[in-house]
Amino acid sequence: MRKLCWLLLVIVVAVGVSYGQVTKYIYQGPFPPDSAFYKLLGGIVNVGIGVDPAGKVWIQTRSENTTRDSIDRPEGGKARLFPIYVFNPNGTQASFSPIKILTGPDQTGVTVTDTLIRGSATGGNINPKNGNFAAVWGTLAHKPGPLIWEVDYRTGKGVRRILLPLGTLQNNVASLALNRDGEYFACSVLGGTPGQILNPDGSLGTQFAASVPAIGRAIAVTPDGNDVYVPRFTYAPPYTLVYHSDNGSLGPYALKDSILFGASVESIAIHPKTGHVWMSADRRSVRDSIQYMRKWTANTFYAYNPATKAIVDSFTVTAWDPGSTGPLPRGMAFSPTGDTVYVAHFDVSALPAVVRFIKGTAPVSVERDEAVVPSGYTLSQNYPNPFNPSTTIRFSITQTAQTTLKVYDVMGREVSLLVNESLTPGAYTSKFDGTNLPSGTYIYVLTSGGYRLTNKMVLLK
Repeated sequence: MRKLCWLLLVIVVAVGVSYGQVTKYIYQGPFPPDSAFYKLLGGIVNVGIGVDPAGKVWIQTRSENTTRDSIDRPEGGKARLFPIYVFNPNGTQASFSPIKILTGPDQTGVTVTDTLIRGSATGGNINPKNGNFAAVWGTLAHKPGPLIWEVDYRTGKGVRRILLPLGTLQNNVASLALNRDGEYFACSVLGGTPGQILNPDGSLGTQFAASVPAIGRAIAVTPDGNDVYVPRFTYAPPYTLVYHSDNGSLGPYALKDSILFGASVESIAIHPKTGHVWMSADRRSVRDSIQYMRKWTANTFYAYNPATKAIVDSFTVTAWDPGSTGPLPRGMAFSPTGDTVYVAHFDVSALPAVVRFIKGTAPVSVERDEAVVPSGYTLSQNYPNPFNPSTTIRFSITQTAQTTLKVYDVMGREVSLLVNESLTPGAYTSKFDGTNLPSGTYIYVLTSGGYRLTNKMVLLK
């Protein structure tokens, strides 16, 4: 009896160690899945990416490929186009994608048509008020000056064209941020010009800064407009400025804080559910101040909690070369629920240019049953089933091979990567935790040694 109790204790301890799980963003690969698309395109995204209310992903390109996207110049030769590509959540293009010409009223009510040509596509974002994609161009063939096009997310048609006032914003605008009232927050890439708010109709609003210093390409604003985050990467060390107003866009704004010391940031977004400020760290990032004592990692995205002033989450894009000498991570957009995030890179040599992560649970390890000798490749029915919130999955393999065990929802979206490592022949056990998932049917798939086995399970809360 004493030996049996001791054995049970050992098993309980082993299970407790083996089944530790974490909830995190799990890499899903390139988006769209066919990375050859970016080889044709040129692989360039310049802080212009957003996800609309229907889950479609809007990518504002800065293409260098005059063969794929160009028109004939009146004076001869080809002129580059900077089209907007729109993808459904499954990676197929929307019916109206790509968008190369936009027609719609300007802020005076006059209908205008622009071909997206000969300019600098400097960024874009989703308007939380109506779901439309708002894209900014530095300069266009017709000139003068920078302008914003707002595009109906349901049809791909232009609904508003705003000419930005020269002298207030330079031609090279550092992306866009919009609050829940549909007001535009913008500043120039180069320092020395104001941080400007535009009303939804394009008229000038409050300034959130009289003069934004240094150089930067990204900007984010909280839904209420109270806090504006402006990363500037030419400081030594670089850091992110935080401007605050108790009255939102009515102002006045004041410099509230300087955060994320040492992180060279060119993409930033606020999580739609948690309010955490997510930002990228690139290869130029260095050790920051003693306040955080953090060594930033290239091609890593970090979540900053404004309430605690602490880094609370992160994920790294290992598909991007951290030693790249070209441009850097320049785009980040969350799905409306925040469960999916798309991040983009500017470097043509860093394909895939856009990759996707999905929030899920993954175990720290998988346990091997030394007493079982496998007779073949098997994937057993999970137990218990139905389950709430966790269940056990057993499988066996007969050859040493890279092995994955993944869980998908009924729409085919991966929600958890349970195993992703080289395993030797044997019988294994893994535990799946569905705490953060809705009730429903899920499919789990084992891939190893050329075999692919599937089974179903039911989460019932």
